[in-house]
Amino acid sequence: MVAMAEIPETLKMPGVGRFANSSNSNRRIFERTPANGQVLGHRIDHTISARQNPRLNLQLNDVSIGGLAALSDEPLAPGERLCVTFPRRGLAPGWNASGRIIRCEPSATGYRVAIEFDRLLAA
Repeated sequence: MVAMAEIPETLKMPGVGRFANSSNSNRRIFERTPANGQVLGHRIDHTISARQNPRLNLQLNDVSIGGLAALSDEPLAPGERLCVTFPRRGLAPGWNASGRIIRCEPSATGYRVAIEFDRLLAA
């Protein structure tokens, strides 16, 4: 067993024990990184609106290991499931993620959506 003193600060979980944020103003575990570009979304629910318009173009605002924030032309329902495809950039390969809509709010240029990625189980 490893003592807490031996664990580097960068590996300690936020919000645990003496490291908890008493103001509770930022509940995020993963740091968000500003992002710019388009990703393709594919709605995988079986609702009428998802079947009529299965593909979405999402304009990224930020991304983290846990999810992303983007701008959508279509309104999406909280809890709706989708798959997001990130295109290849230079030598970096493209990748896919699945998740669910946490929030969808209208804005002047579309709908601001927050997507939480599904967690993968370790093998």
